[in-house]
Amino acid sequence: MRAILLAPVLLSAIAAPVPAQQTRAELRARVDREFRMADRNRDGALTRIEVRRRVVERLGPVGVDEGQARVLTNKYFQRLDRDRNGRVSPAEARAAAGEGFARFDANRDGRLSPRERAAAQRFARHPGR
Repeated sequence: MRAILLAPVLLSAIAAPVPAQQTRAELRARVDREFRMADRNRDGALTRIEVRRRVVERLGPVGVDEGQARVLTNKYFQRLDRDRNGRVSPAEARAAAGEGFARFDANRDGRLSPRERAAAQRFARHPGR
């Protein structure tokens, strides 16, 4: 089983305040925005350094320190960098978001309800549980 909603670009797309329900298209748009924000050098791919910085930006306020960010970044890359080239492409991020959406859309209505988003957030914070 993949922990596909772990990358901060994806986690923040789910965790950010949105309307009561979120569609797959809305999630994809948020993932695209977060990807652009994380892609500091604007080369169209996320490196480990860019992901770690985004982890600290997004999760630092809730207590994730630099050491924890390194561990999380390594976990994210193992799961998101499907072609193992050391970079996460927009296509890889979108694919992971789509799979994550399907995983947490428990009632298969094409929307993530607040309850389903809460489950995704819990999983993202504690993927082994």
